[in-house]
Formats: sequence, C-alpha cells, structure tokens
Amino acid sequence: MKTIALGSIFAVLALMVFAQSAFADHATVEVGMAAGSSSPGCETTDECFIPSEVTTDVGSEVIWSNDDTAAHTVTSGTIEDSESVGAVFDSSLFMAGKTFSYKFEEAGEFPYFCVVHPWMSGTVIVQEHGDEPDGEGSAMAMTSDGAWTISVHSGVPTADEELSLEVAFTDTEGNSDHANYQITATQDGVEVLSEEGHAHPGELGTHTTAALTSDSPVDVQVTILGFGLPTADPETWTGPIGETVSVSVVPEFGTIAMMVLAVAIVSIVAVTARSKVIPRL
Repeated sequence: MKTIALGSIFAVLALMVFAQSAFADHATVEVGMAAGSSSPGCETTDECFIPSEVTTDVGSEVIWSNDDTAAHTVTSGTIEDSESVGAVFDSSLFMAGKTFSYKFEEAGEFPYFCVVHPWMSGTVIVQEHGDEPDGEGSAMAMTSDGAWTISVHSGVPTADEELSLEVAFTDTEGNSDHANYQITATQDGVEVLSEEGHAHPGELGTHTTAALTSDSPVDVQVTILGFGLPTADPETWTGPIGETVSVSVVPEFGTIAMMVLAVAIVSIVAVTARSKVIPRL
C-alpha cells in the first residue's frame, strides 16, 4: 500500500509539472523501419515505416530508427517529383541499428521515402503548436506508465449554455487507438454530464453537458475503461484500466486554461473494464 500511495503522489506531482509546460514542450516522435522492408511487400500493408504517417507540431523532432538488416535513407519528397527529393531533409545512407532525426520548424505535410528502396514511403504532418480541434483550448496529461496522452478540449463555461467537451487519446508515437472511457462533469457540485464514451483512432470523443447554471469552472473526470473495439469483450481491452484524469475548465484564464488537478492510480484488480466505479487514491 505504501508503494502504491508513493507512486500515486509522484504521478500527481509529475502531471502538475506537465500541465504547466504542456503548451511549451514539443514532442519527440519515433518511427521504425520495418524488418524486411528492403524487399518489396511492406508497401501493400503500408508498414514499411511504422507508423507510416505521424502528426506532430512545429518544433518537434522525428527520430527514424533502422530496424532492418539493410541500409536505408530517409529522404523528403516523392520519387515522382524530382525537384522535391531531399529539399527538406535527407539522412543519406545509414546502417541497421542506427537512427536519423530531424526537427520540423514549419507547418506542412512532408512526404518522404527511401532512395534505395523507393517502395518505402511515409508522411509527417506538422501543425502549428497550439492548434486545437473545435474548442477554445485543451489540457493534456499522461497516464502513469507514460504510454498514453489524454487531451481534453473545451470551450468556456457560460451560464444557460451547454458545454462541448472533446476527448482524444494518443500514444508516444502519435498514434491513437479505440479508447473506451467514462466521462463525468460537475459544476458547483452538481453533475452536468455522466456517460460512457468511445474515441475512434484519429478522432475525438465528443460530449455535451446539460445547460450550465453559471460561469463557474467545470470539473471533468475521464476514467479509462480500456483500449479495444467497443464491440469486443471488455475483458480483452488493454491499457491502464481504471486510471482517472481530472481537469478543470476555468473561465478566468481568458481563452481557456485546463489545469490538470490529479491522476488517481489504482490497481487493475480494483477496477475492471466492466466497472463503473471511479477509482480513488
């Protein structure tokens, strides 16, 4: 019990620090070159580069690792457009077990390929830092194992109006998965939303509260029920099941600030994918 409690305290402190720097820090995205990609075939499943498409923000760094036994290049552009080849970045030939990295300083869509094995291709999508889906702003927090980032997007709480909430889940490589979760929201101690949600890969889970009674902050809790198809047996879902992220939509911070308040870390034994119980410290 002491170990669990101590781990929870460290997780909460880490996430509080993360909340303060969420809009200033930039991600590091990792892409692997699949074993055997030096032979044609991986392009049929779009798995020469894994993942073949990543989305990040301006100022972020993408690191490619050569997990194959052959040497490869990471060269911007497309083989169809000779003038684009290497115009932005070019790793030159690098051997198995080595890496190449590039820091993206401008927004845009950057296709790339391997000059030696041109069937190998991928894309990096770079957006302006701070770009958000519909809504005024967002807060982000990581799960205790560091494997997943949960983003909650929202507008500003306004009396007599409903509040839209959007939830997204991404892993350390910028990928998403089928996420099942419970979301609740309260204002002035009154529950204005309580329902189960599902976020499809690459999409946001959307929710709308009841009409608010004031402009006061709205407290939101997202509890992970598990990652997997919603039609699958919940017992097959994976991930940090039962972990809860709490944020508060605070109107006084102008365009919006959603500060991470706490993350409750509990044993998978205590909360299963079928459970509707919100974990407690």
